[in-house]
Amino acid sequence: MILTEHITGALVSIVSNKLRSALSMLGIIIGVSAIIILMALGQGTTKSVVDRFNSMGANLITLSAGQSNSSRVGGGSSSNSTTLIDNAFLDFVKNVPGVKDISPSVTANKQFIYGTYNTNASIMGVRALYQTLKNLVITDGDFFSDEDVLDSNKVIVIGNQIAQDAFGTVSPVGKEVKLQDGIYTVIGVLAANSQTDRRVFAPITTVMSKISGAHYYSSIDIAIDDPTKVEFMKTFIERELLRYTGTTTDTEPFTLSTLSEILASVQQVTGTLTLFLGGVAAISLIVGGIGVMNIMLVSVTERTREIGIRKALGAFKSDILTQFLIEALFISIIAWLIGIAISYGVVAIVNKYLSAVISTNSILLSFGSVVFIGIFFGILPASKAANLKPIDALRYE
Repeated sequence: MILTEHITGALVSIVSNKLRSALSMLGIIIGVSAIIILMALGQGTTKSVVDRFNSMGANLITLSAGQSNSSRVGGGSSSNSTTLIDNAFLDFVKNVPGVKDISPSVTANKQFIYGTYNTNASIMGVRALYQTLKNLVITDGDFFSDEDVLDSNKVIVIGNQIAQDAFGTVSPVGKEVKLQDGIYTVIGVLAANSQTDRRVFAPITTVMSKISGAHYYSSIDIAIDDPTKVEFMKTFIERELLRYTGTTTDTEPFTLSTLSEILASVQQVTGTLTLFLGGVAAISLIVGGIGVMNIMLVSVTERTREIGIRKALGAFKSDILTQFLIEALFISIIAWLIGIAISYGVVAIVNKYLSAVISTNSILLSFGSVVFIGIFFGILPASKAANLKPIDALRYE
C-alpha cells in the first residue's frame, strides 16, 4: 500500500468511529492546552518583569558613593565616600566617552505633614531629566522643570500611595504641605509604581539648600549612548573612575550597578519556572498517550477479522504496522490542533486579568510531544495488529 492509502484509511477509521476517536483525543487535548497555557503564563510573567525593569531604567548605570561590600579589607574611608560626588566629579563622569547624560540625586528622610496626616517620607532631590531617564508617568499635574531646579523652587511631586493616604480622592495638585520646617506646593502625582509610591521628589537644588543641607550628591544615574552596551560601559566607566580617584578595585569609594544584572537573574528564574510548568503539564500528555494506546488496542481487537482479510489478500506486516501508526499519529495531531485552538481562547480570557503570551516555542514543544506520544504509544497496538497471523485473525469471532 502506498502512503496516501495509509493516510486515507487512517482518516476513514477516525471519522467512522467518532466517539472512540474523541475519547482517545481528550487526554492529549488537555495535555496540549495545559502545556501552552502554563508556558504562556510563564512567558507573560517574564514579559511583565522585563517591562517593569525597562520602565525603571534597565539601560541606566547607577553610581553610588560608598563601597558595595563593606567587608573589603582596606576599603576607602567613610568620609572619602560621602564627599566623593561633587560638581567636579559630575563633570568628569559627564565627559567620559560613551556617556550620553547624567542625573545626580540627593536623598533625605523628613516629616511630610498635611492636615492630620504625618509620615516620615523619603525625599529625593533630582533634576527634571530624571523623569525621562526613569520613565516616570505623571497621572495628575506635571513634573518640575529645569527652571524650578535653577531657581530652587519649593515644589514637589509625590508618589501615588502618599497621595492616596494624605489626600484621599481629592487632587493634591496645588495643595501646600509641610516638609520639615518649610512649606512646599504639590505640582504633580506619579502613577502607581512600587519604586516611587512612597517617595517625594523635589528639585535637587531645593533639597540641598533647604531640606538636607548636603553639599555632595548621593548617586548619579548615567545614560549611555548605546543601551545595548550597558555592561561594557559599566566596566569602562569603572576603569576611568579608578584612574580619576587614584584607587583600585579593592579600595574604590564608589559602587556601580545596573538593573540589567538583576533583570538577567530574574529572567533566568522565570525561565526555569516556565520550563517547570511545561514539564508538569507534559505529565498530562503522557496520560493522554496511555489513553490513545488503550483505544488503539480496542481498535485492533475490533478489526481483527479485517486485518486477517487484508493479510490474506497480500498485505505485508509493514503495511499493517504503518496503517495503525499513522492512525495513532493522526489522532495525536488532530488533538494537538484542537488543544491549540482551546489554548488561544483561554489565553484571550486570561489576558483580561493576567499577562499571558503564547510563544512559538510552546507550540513547537507541544507538537514534538504529541508526535512522540503518537508513535511511542501507538507502536504497541500497531505491532500487535501487524503480528496477527492471517488464519487466527480470520477465525476470530
